[in-house]
Amino acid sequence: MKKAICILVAVLAAGFLLSGCAAQLSQADRDLLNQTREASASAVLAAKAADGSATQAGSAAQRAESAATRAEAAASSAAASAARADQAAAQAQQSASEAKKAFEMTLKK
Repeated sequence: MKKAICILVAVLAAGFLLSGCAAQLSQADRDLLNQTREASASAVLAAKAADGSATQAGSAAQRAESAATRAEAAASSAAASAARADQAAAQAQQSASEAKKAFEMTLKK
């Protein structure tokens, strides 16, 4: 008896579920369903566009980082060149001073 009641309840529940699935949607419900589909499609397109923009931004950031690295290397090279030029100028000044002394000594002789 208990088993028969369980079967009857299951059959009635299935009948209610099936009748709900077979029911026609009202025009307002169809309009809402169509709006939901359109909004979903629009959201997918927006997500794809955002992903593309993010990819481009990441690429631009990598290019900017690479340019910054090259600029730092160029600045370092320029600083090294300036240091060598200072050293060469100091050596030239010392050589000129020595040459002047040598010239003065030759004049005194």
